[in-house]
Amino acid sequence: MSLMARPQALPRMVLLALLLTFSSAFALVSAQTIEVKLIDGRNGHPIANTCVNVWVGGQQKDALAIPTDKDGVARLQLTDVDADINTQSRWKQCGEFGVINPVVRFEDSVTINAGYVLCQPQGTDYSWLALKNFPTKQILAEGVVSPNACGKHTASPVPGQVIVFVRPLSFWEKLKQ
Repeated sequence: MSLMARPQALPRMVLLALLLTFSSAFALVSAQTIEVKLIDGRNGHPIANTCVNVWVGGQQKDALAIPTDKDGVARLQLTDVDADINTQSRWKQCGEFGVINPVVRFEDSVTINAGYVLCQPQGTDYSWLALKNFPTKQILAEGVVSPNACGKHTASPVPGQVIVFVRPLSFWEKLKQ
């Protein structure tokens, strides 16, 4: 009798293993983290303890001001599950809309603004007011690295990460604000 029970248990174990694999894969799809990393293009150091303004999709009116950590990284999670959405963890350093590790609805694009001059070639005046728009799928699949015309430092794209090369505003740029 025990010989007959074992062949039946094997398909059940395989089915259970497949079920666990697919459910964990679904969990990874339903909540994904995006990191926005600010790097000083002149010296390659992270821009720590500042705020990055982020809009996910085109419907969001107000930016989420997300603080960067000691490594210059601001994090947000994307989800398809409405019950998981959370933008309540307020952070006074970033003003009224400051939030730590927000969880927002997955959308097609992520728009970023930082209060620093973008290290883009042929940068325009007031580039610290510029909004940079990135496709969400590209960020998650490949990662994105902005150009660095402020120095020789480079970075390689990492899936789930947007690396933005910036520099602090000069005295004259601060006066223009």
